[in-house]
Amino acid sequence: MPEPAPQASLDTGPTPGAGGPPTPSVLSRLSAALAAPLLLAVVVQNIANFAFHAVVGRALPPGDYGALGAVLAVMVLLSVPLMALQASASALVSGSGWDTAVVRRTLTRVAAAGVAVGLLVLAAAGAVQSYYHLASALDAAVLAPFITVSILLAVARGLLLGDGRVTTTATTYLVGTAARFGFGVLLVLSFGVTGALLGTLLGEVAALVAATLPVLRRRGAGDPTASLRVGDLALSGFAVTGLFLFSTVDLLMARHYLPDAATGSYTAAATIGKTVLALPAAVIGVYFPRLVIAWRAGDAATLRRAVVVVCGLAFAGAAVVAAVPGLLLHLLYGPEGFADAAGLVRLLAVVAGLTSVISVLTYAALARRGWSLLVPWVGAVLEVALIVRAHATTTDIALASLSALLPTLVVMAVWEGLVWRRAGRPSVRGRHERPALADVGTS
Repeated sequence: MPEPAPQASLDTGPTPGAGGPPTPSVLSRLSAALAAPLLLAVVVQNIANFAFHAVVGRALPPGDYGALGAVLAVMVLLSVPLMALQASASALVSGSGWDTAVVRRTLTRVAAAGVAVGLLVLAAAGAVQSYYHLASALDAAVLAPFITVSILLAVARGLLLGDGRVTTTATTYLVGTAARFGFGVLLVLSFGVTGALLGTLLGEVAALVAATLPVLRRRGAGDPTASLRVGDLALSGFAVTGLFLFSTVDLLMARHYLPDAATGSYTAAATIGKTVLALPAAVIGVYFPRLVIAWRAGDAATLRRAVVVVCGLAFAGAAVVAAVPGLLLHLLYGPEGFADAAGLVRLLAVVAGLTSVISVLTYAALARRGWSLLVPWVGAVLEVALIVRAHATTTDIALASLSALLPTLVVMAVWEGLVWRRAGRPSVRGRHERPALADVGTS
């Protein structure tokens, strides 16, 4: 049986309380993170995503492009809770060891659940088509097979990461990206919005094949009683869904309220401005297991390091986007495409940079299973209320998003800062020795 590759981790220093070399600087951790195959794959994925939007943004009329952006946002919304499933699948084998029978039983059960969820989504396709004013029922119906495939893909990637196979996991992202771009570009030229969505689905299928083949070939004997815990899945799903709604509800509502041309402009600006979230999100995924360990050890410094690294990436990305929004719009959509959206790009880049801070604080709350996980949900409700109140222009919706973001950020920063600072005190450290999400899968 081959030995697994090392787990991806930003924190290369010693475990709290253990001996070892001096803790590396934040800069060295950041350098190590950016060299990780998974993060490099995310960079490639986002470059290809830009290229994909550049092609379809030029090929489709503004109204159709706005419709495509809305359906793609729904696809991401449906996929967000799957990050919790991926994390739990990862812990299933990293905590109990790789057991072939457990892995295959897990895949079988998840496949059945995925089909059931897909049928529910298919039943809601008519409502989705009506709400987003889609020209074809197929554009909404494609969400059903997409979510079924995505559920299985999340588990397969989680199992690979739990087994330490970071490079193989990165390969699944590259395969899926290549397939989505290739099929999507070919199909959009013939079938418009429907073709772009089918290309996205085929990209997900290609990634699933790349992920499941190495999983099914792996043999091992671990804890035969291990299983995914429903409670941990529910809590993780609650956290990441609230965070996603908070960061994306403006795009979902823009399609409903704005005219066709305006929704195209908002989708274009959001595609550029919110790409700032991509690399920080990958870093947060790498840091999350360390936050779980740090909370149980009373190590508040790990959260500070995570915030510094994430903020550095997010604010640097936001600064670049805000500096040359016109150039980016020109490169992606041509001289005639959405040239008036430069100010909106700047505003949404700032929103995305600040949202990244809320993201890392939300994962810190998830690591300790804290009540502050409710805050992004409250922020999303506030954002919806503000957009309902003022939605006449793209700027109105973006400003509503920013207005909801600022109090949410302050509450999360104060709450998590105080709790983690208190947890670092030796007198209360023992109170936090309880099972954490890293223990999912153990009996």
